[in-house]
Amino acid sequence: MKTATCLVILMSLMLVGCESISTRIKERSAVFENWAPATQQRIRTGELKVGDNTDMVYIVLGNPDSTEDIPREDGSTLSIWNYLKLKQQFMAEETVGYEDHSDCDIATGQRIHYKIPNRQKVYQNTKVGSMQVILRNGLVTSVRWSGEPPPTLPPQEPQSN
Repeated sequence: MKTATCLVILMSLMLVGCESISTRIKERSAVFENWAPATQQRIRTGELKVGDNTDMVYIVLGNPDSTEDIPREDGSTLSIWNYLKLKQQFMAEETVGYEDHSDCDIATGQRIHYKIPNRQKVYQNTKVGSMQVILRNGLVTSVRWSGEPPPTLPPQEPQSN
């Protein structure tokens, strides 16, 4: 098959987990049940390909972080679904208050009062990658990836002329 028509992209890096796919399959069960068994299995494993519809993209990836619809001169609509991959990065520790403590000094028998700082780690979400699913009239035409690449992509089949 030609690369343009059978581009298969594994979305496992972007998945929250199989339970999320299962939950979304239940949400869209009426649509899911109408697909061929091979398509159902492919969607269950988190694979998308060119020609898949918006329900398939939603079940595999969930709701996009943002979308953009671009009307075209020919009457079609180009939709871009953006998915971000964030990683928490440790930034610093900060003091968020103090606890009062007291102990007894064994040598003098006096009570000693002191404060211990409460420390909290500060993290920042850092974008490490993003994916754009490009749809035309509700069907996947391509997927763009930026940042850290997915760990595995299936080999592309050679194009036949």
